[in-house]
Amino acid sequence: MSNKLHKIKDGGQGAGLEITGQLLEYLLAVVTAVVCIAVPLYAKEGYDQIGNAKFEIYRNILRLGFVPLLILAVLYGVFWILGKHRWQLSITDGFVLAYLLSTILATVMGGFYKDAFWGAFGWNMGLFSQVSFVLLYLLLSRFGKHYRPVLAILCGVSAIVFLLGIVHRLGIDPIGFYRGLSDDQMAQFLSTVGQATWYASYLIVVLPVGIGVFLFTENRIWKIVSGIYAVIGFCTLVTQNSDSAYFALAGFMLVFFWICVKKRESLRRFVAVCMLFFLSGKVMSYLMRIDPNPELKYDFLTSLVLDSALPWVFLAVCLALYVVIGKRQDKAYPVKTMLRVRWAVLAVVGAVVAGIVGLIILQTGGRLPEEVSQRLSSVSYFTWNETWGNGRGRIWSFAVRVFREESFLHKLIGIGPDCLSSYVAVHHGEEMELYWGQKVLTNAHNEWLNMLINGGILGFLSYAGIFVTAVRRFLRAESRDVLLTGIAAAAVSYMAYNFFCYQQVCCTPFIFILMGIGEYLCRKEDE
Repeated sequence: MSNKLHKIKDGGQGAGLEITGQLLEYLLAVVTAVVCIAVPLYAKEGYDQIGNAKFEIYRNILRLGFVPLLILAVLYGVFWILGKHRWQLSITDGFVLAYLLSTILATVMGGFYKDAFWGAFGWNMGLFSQVSFVLLYLLLSRFGKHYRPVLAILCGVSAIVFLLGIVHRLGIDPIGFYRGLSDDQMAQFLSTVGQATWYASYLIVVLPVGIGVFLFTENRIWKIVSGIYAVIGFCTLVTQNSDSAYFALAGFMLVFFWICVKKRESLRRFVAVCMLFFLSGKVMSYLMRIDPNPELKYDFLTSLVLDSALPWVFLAVCLALYVVIGKRQDKAYPVKTMLRVRWAVLAVVGAVVAGIVGLIILQTGGRLPEEVSQRLSSVSYFTWNETWGNGRGRIWSFAVRVFREESFLHKLIGIGPDCLSSYVAVHHGEEMELYWGQKVLTNAHNEWLNMLINGGILGFLSYAGIFVTAVRRFLRAESRDVLLTGIAAAAVSYMAYNFFCYQQVCCTPFIFILMGIGEYLCRKEDE
């Protein structure tokens, strides 16, 4: 009798676990899909306070959706414990949980806990947002079964956003967002996302996923669809006019190259993607001359892509490589040689970055020959001063001083999420007013430096650990699913872009959604 009762109990626990898990999977897919639709497209009153409007809709979706999700998660946990199942945590999970704990600690002990909950006005990257990112990752990593429709919706919506960004740059406004704006204002805002920097942050997170599908899918229809998507993405990338996006582009293309060299066909597709990028730049260059905005002044890299002859040279090289790779189908592919090539390419990239940093140091210190110095002086990026990088020189220098002068406790645990403006107002008010007048410095315009100040050393290490371990984990498992490389590329793209930018609602939720799905794919194959 006792054995029979034991089996009934086990059966009840198993059924409860299965039903609760299925409900979690469906509800999570719905909530995530709504976030992917609403946040990019929603704008309460056009570009007026659009950042606040997007955070408002994001907050309301999660308030409504996370209550039943968390109740179901607790029930699932109870059934899991009763069934004596084992908890399995990856190294990325460990960093995510460490980041959650360090953020809560910084909120409570940073000295600005009231400001830390919602965060600075207009950014709203406080405790609520940080917890939401962690929950999105954790839930999707366990219950992300319906990730395919979620990703299809994410990419489908982004294609609409990108198309609007393209036609806006061509002087066409089908949604009426430009009505009443000056040429100068129209140069700063794009599509349904808003300020060009925010728009680019959304672009560089989502675009690599579609490109990854094009590079690795075996399905002919998906290859065509993703190829069209890549062209749309590149056309808006070369016209959004934020140089930071090109650093993100370099980051995610390096990830794709790292994987693509393993096979001839994937390498050939990689070269095709490079051709699409350079061709998109030249096509958009001609189209934007039809009705140019006189107030749109191109940044250095945007001007290089659109107006110089260099893309034609790269396009010709890529075309030659594409033909050569295709003609050598009858010969064995030299895998070992190509794996050495990728290390050589990585070394060259590292040398270029180190060389650029070295030139900046030498140029700023006046240690270069006069002829070389004069040539470099035509590019503002080679001279470090307070105006470097649209004012980032002054902001970064100030932020470093803020961290250096913090107490040991603040250095260790931080001042609280999104609390830089509050801390500066108390401890550096006079210096802040001297530099920026009545303007408020809400963040360091470098997510990693910003995290070091707001989250302290503990928060910085745990946050960086999330991205580094996720990328490594996804790339090691890339052969299991074509999406893993695209997600890893998106994470690297986000890291590179936000070296010059910051967390906000148009990009950070989406990278945690993608990393959660990536973790789910890894766990699914491990089980």
